[in-house]
Amino acid sequence: MKLSLDDSNKKITLIAWAMFLIFVSYTLYFRLVDASEWARSWDQVDFALGITDYDLFSMQPHFPGYPYFILGGMMVHRWVGDPIHALSVFNTMITLSSLVPIYLLFKRRSPVLQALLFTAVIHSMGYLWVMSTEAMSEAAAVSVLWWYVWSLYQASRSSALGWRILPLFLFSVLLGVRLSYLPFGLGILWFWWRERRAFLTKKSYAQFILIQSFLAVGFQLIWVVGLLLSTGSFSTFIELAFGFVAGHFTEWGGAVTADSMPLWERMIMLFFYNLGWTALSARSWVILGLYVTLFLLIIFQFSKTRFKKDTFLHGLLLLWIAYFLWALFAQNIDKPRHILPLSGLSVYILLHFYADRAKMVVIGVGISLVIVQTWVGQGLAEKKAEHPPAVYQLTQHISGLKGQKVVYTWEESRVMDYLSVDFAYKKIFTYDYFQSELTFNKDKRVLLTDHVIKGFEKQGYDVQNRVRKIAEFNSNDLYDPVYGKIELYEWIRK
Repeated sequence: MKLSLDDSNKKITLIAWAMFLIFVSYTLYFRLVDASEWARSWDQVDFALGITDYDLFSMQPHFPGYPYFILGGMMVHRWVGDPIHALSVFNTMITLSSLVPIYLLFKRRSPVLQALLFTAVIHSMGYLWVMSTEAMSEAAAVSVLWWYVWSLYQASRSSALGWRILPLFLFSVLLGVRLSYLPFGLGILWFWWRERRAFLTKKSYAQFILIQSFLAVGFQLIWVVGLLLSTGSFSTFIELAFGFVAGHFTEWGGAVTADSMPLWERMIMLFFYNLGWTALSARSWVILGLYVTLFLLIIFQFSKTRFKKDTFLHGLLLLWIAYFLWALFAQNIDKPRHILPLSGLSVYILLHFYADRAKMVVIGVGISLVIVQTWVGQGLAEKKAEHPPAVYQLTQHISGLKGQKVVYTWEESRVMDYLSVDFAYKKIFTYDYFQSELTFNKDKRVLLTDHVIKGFEKQGYDVQNRVRKIAEFNSNDLYDPVYGKIELYEWIRK
């Protein structure tokens, strides 16, 4: 007895689902195995301390508090003892949950087999793989972002009250995970603008906007009031808020207001290096070549008529542009992780051109991307888990030096605090203060990191003839962008 065409299609679909679930299980296992236990940076120490003793005033974590991210880490911390490891595991688990909205968004235009493949392409992206095993809030925020984008689509096609409220709630969760994703709130304004045609009078439309605004503010107040109560007073909360905003647009924040790089150069670096080369391709020429192939296929083989008819994709492009401008002007260009949300959205927009019409060459490129990205992502995460970051190498080396010593550092001191090192160290910023420190440490060996020396040079002091390099420590700047290379110097006394 021969199988009917419907039976054959069902069998193929079941096989595809089985392969997809095997792929997801594989990625989950290795991401959990490679979940980070290193406190690589100042921010990660802040997050780890927030897990064990949440105190916004003591920068545990720093403002704006990341309450939902820390809450997720606290929940995992019940079973995972190390706070850094707990946050990394939480990132892995919530990244897994984002498969649902990604698949549903692809499914709105593509058949099941194609939607599963395209979902696997985004889930296997190398840089996202690495970040999902780190104790940073980006991977969790990107996962919530997918749920938020899907809720906007659902709200745009249904008049049910629940669907209209869902984006407001998920946007509050998104900001409670990472406040810098604020530009994505433009999606709610886009939804309100689209809804205007559903109301017979301006009065009824105004009432809708008023109710929606009230609910949106209410959802945000859930976590804002919680932070306010944790600081003890409204004045303290405002002081922390203004201090954070002011600092964000100075040197440590890395915004365009504190960057000497020309705007055109900053834009090129953000788009081609941070987004294209790092976040999208994980610095792999093979992956970059596969994405370029997909792009060229669009140019030479497909028309753009479907894109012109897709209003939702127009809204998604609006969000993409809004966040890109935000990252360009208000984010630290030295940290590619800030552009992470645009990598997945870029791939979704790119693959959307193949909805309902993917040819075998596109399927082949998609399968190749899943294989290569999985190989690259797993390899990067494995190396990251096995090799200690440069700042850990630094502390181990200094601990092994004999005799009395004192180390002057910048942000490395935060990690030294967390590790409770057995030597004297101090964070220092100005050369004049360093000179006064030397008088109190005449009998000690004085060590400095290269970041301190560079800071002195920016203040107009050339100290190269007063120091000698004694060691250098390296880790991959893909996940250690600022402190992937640390040089240790010794001060030469006259």
